[in-house]
Amino acid sequence: MTKRVLGIDIGTTAIKVIVLDAISASRMEIVKTVSLGHDLISSFPGWAEENVGVWRANLYSILSSLSSEVDLSSLVAIGLTGMTPALVCLDSELNPIRNSIQQNDMRTSSEVDYLKNLLEKDGSYFAKTGSHVNSQHILPRLLWLRAHESENYRKIKHIIGSYDYGAFLLTGNLHIESNWALESGLFSLSGEFLDDVFALSRLDKSVLPPIALPNQVVGYVTDEASKKTGIPSGVPVYAGTADHVASAYCTGARGNGDLVLKLGGAGDILLSLDHLVLDDSLFIDYYCSKKCSYVLNGCTAASGSLIKWFRNEFGGDFKELDKEAESIPAGSDGIVILPYVLGEKTPIFDPDARGVIYGLLLSHTKAHIYRAMLESVAYAFRHHVDIFKKHNIEIRNVYITNGGSTSPLWRQIMADVLGCQVNYIRTNPGSCLGAAFIAGIANGVWTEDVISDFTKQREISYPDVANKESYDNAYYIYRQLYPRLFDLFHKNM
Repeated sequence: MTKRVLGIDIGTTAIKVIVLDAISASRMEIVKTVSLGHDLISSFPGWAEENVGVWRANLYSILSSLSSEVDLSSLVAIGLTGMTPALVCLDSELNPIRNSIQQNDMRTSSEVDYLKNLLEKDGSYFAKTGSHVNSQHILPRLLWLRAHESENYRKIKHIIGSYDYGAFLLTGNLHIESNWALESGLFSLSGEFLDDVFALSRLDKSVLPPIALPNQVVGYVTDEASKKTGIPSGVPVYAGTADHVASAYCTGARGNGDLVLKLGGAGDILLSLDHLVLDDSLFIDYYCSKKCSYVLNGCTAASGSLIKWFRNEFGGDFKELDKEAESIPAGSDGIVILPYVLGEKTPIFDPDARGVIYGLLLSHTKAHIYRAMLESVAYAFRHHVDIFKKHNIEIRNVYITNGGSTSPLWRQIMADVLGCQVNYIRTNPGSCLGAAFIAGIANGVWTEDVISDFTKQREISYPDVANKESYDNAYYIYRQLYPRLFDLFHKNM
């Protein structure tokens, strides 16, 4: 009987599950993918939360439905992934205390400023963690909870992430995955717990469960979980990794200098490295390839979410909008947009930055603005590439993935703005596939060559040299806008 592997992605907008068949050690086939949506909760400006109870209900529901449609009797491994680092707080009964606080939540600016003044005077914090204090870190969110929700705060007995919670529902065991730990700001690059930092939370360090590596078994499907999901009991569950890392992994980016553009709700850009490189304007994560141990990465806060907002507010579907925008010349006839509609993460780390439309004239149309939005995300990625180049890292192969990558127009804009060919894997469903790959490789079902086989069928967008001058000029304006508007963004803030 053919062995099967399951990948689960607890994402920002949905839970997505994939079933793979192992044809051989170097070949696999996608049997089925299913998803079930959930809502991001933003009760106040800058807030980003999700209902953990909805995750639980949806995970049980989607797995139960899947097991009734697909034979899972030969299932040998389950891998997980999700957004990082979400904060899930559990009480003594292992029940969620409140909604999760997501990684893109921006409510902690005061706490971040306080911790920067406290921890970053001598540069040692960055040297230890590979990052400066920022809103993605766990400690600022804990301090916010202590100040604003003291009753909930006193109930905290365990802290985990989103996909860690998914693993807990299946196995009954608690852990935190290594990239959650690294991005939490509570652990050093070598995995050492920062007691002096965490002491500021006034919580006992026992609230943090053990760290697990992506290829590590964190438990086995329990009888109780089996009854709720239809998944056979006893199947090993692997820790998996952060969604952006899993997404990069399943593109085939495995060598030093391979670059991945991830066009999800946020825009992630990830550079795989065979050695440690730190930059104070970027993030660092552990990678899961045999050839590369790290990914140097950045995140522009609004990518697909900006495009979705435009569609919702001004009408049309994405294919129609793309078709209209194709007739607009490169550079959108002088419109340049700052896509900072959620503030911005890397490389400026500024929650007070705002979206800007520059160069608007009465001759411009809706299609001009839409195209300029697509171009703005490409400019944001180019800003990151400029930083990569400062470290003398040669970019080898460029891959593009996730929902926005289905747009041929957006792929072409990326190729033109970055000046390099961009590889698109048509059949790549994203992070859930990466989670399944990791679990299957760890289980011995297949080797890492399975990724190479899967990524053979690709579409390549080649840069159009005729557009280079227009995009170079527009990018120059893009880079000038933020520093010139900085004082206005922060006036009376």
